[in-house]
Amino acid sequence: MQFKRTAITAAVLASTTLSLQATAAGSGLFEDDSLSASFRTFYFNRDKDSGNADSEALGQALRLDYQSGYANDLIGFDASLFSVAKLSGDRGEGGTGVLQTNTDGSQSGYTKLGQALVKLKLGENAELRAGRMVLDTPLFNDSDSRATSSATQAVMATGNFNGVDLYGIWSDKGTSKTEDDFESYTDNTGKDFEVAVIGGGYSFDNGLALQLAYGEADNVLQQTYVNASYPVQLSGGAELVLDLHHYHGEADGAGALDSVGSDYESDLTNLAAQLKIDNAKFTLSWQNVDGDEYEESWDGFDHDDSGLSSWNSVQRLDFDRANEQSWQARVDYDFAAVPGLSFMTRYTRGTDIRRSDATEGKEWERDVELKYSFQNIEGLSLRLRNASVRSSETYNSDENRLILNYTIAVL
Repeated sequence: MQFKRTAITAAVLASTTLSLQATAAGSGLFEDDSLSASFRTFYFNRDKDSGNADSEALGQALRLDYQSGYANDLIGFDASLFSVAKLSGDRGEGGTGVLQTNTDGSQSGYTKLGQALVKLKLGENAELRAGRMVLDTPLFNDSDSRATSSATQAVMATGNFNGVDLYGIWSDKGTSKTEDDFESYTDNTGKDFEVAVIGGGYSFDNGLALQLAYGEADNVLQQTYVNASYPVQLSGGAELVLDLHHYHGEADGAGALDSVGSDYESDLTNLAAQLKIDNAKFTLSWQNVDGDEYEESWDGFDHDDSGLSSWNSVQRLDFDRANEQSWQARVDYDFAAVPGLSFMTRYTRGTDIRRSDATEGKEWERDVELKYSFQNIEGLSLRLRNASVRSSETYNSDENRLILNYTIAVL
């Protein structure tokens, strides 16, 4: 990967030089810039069954996002500060993902530069970004399910050619939600490795949308992803959406993660149908794992928080264990009488889990969510999330999350 590193370093240095020159010339770098502040108050409480310590924390997050314009319509930069202050969190009750859990069992806040990147336009329909960023692609994505999101150090190229969206990603470091800094991905031999992903999508005139992606961490892991969705218009304004997700993962050599093993191979298929009628949505989803428990993170969730896009990946469980079959029933509803108020509930059940003692495991999760977006205060919302889990593969739990979000434009 020496050539890639050298090329990337040269590109970043060249971009930085151009940026400084453009700034000095006053050529528009700051004419179209923006700065926003996002405040997130996050309360997390997970009651676990006997023998497992409960987890509880309350944190106040601040995220500052700056986006520059493009100097000479060519180059710019973005930066984001992530910071979380501890409001409450006792020793021994960590593991919430809201605050850091220290080696002595105490909990604490953190601050980091979550994003810092140079962006370079490549013609009218393409762009190159290099630095720290928050990714959102099927095989490489950063979770935003707690106080702040995870992030990735990468080079990413995107473009649209004749209606086809294409992207490529190369990454050597990541930072999980509560880490202070970015850390290298490390295989089971202790060697650092890099991840490369290519992908794209296309939407046909009849509504059919396709996505494809392939990723590889050399000598560690390979993943392939396919998604197809198709809307069917019904009478009375109703709509039926069919959605398919398929993942294939396999070990890629001696550096394969200890969490999966050198003989790891797995296929995960998820098929869902969603009926939209007025303010309601009704969803049925089926998911099957053929082979080992699916590994979606490139480094076993040490620093990379990439997750599944499948419908059965829910609040706590992913229902992706070895040979697991699962189904889900879900209802979403927007209250017309109370603008801004929405409700969601789902029940997901998994069976036929392959276990080392030759028995079959099972599990279920029930989720309920209420969200209110304030109508007279733009950017302010309140969300309550509740989940119950019963499983033969992990501890049982009952969980509540209360999340207050407020985003304002500073510039």
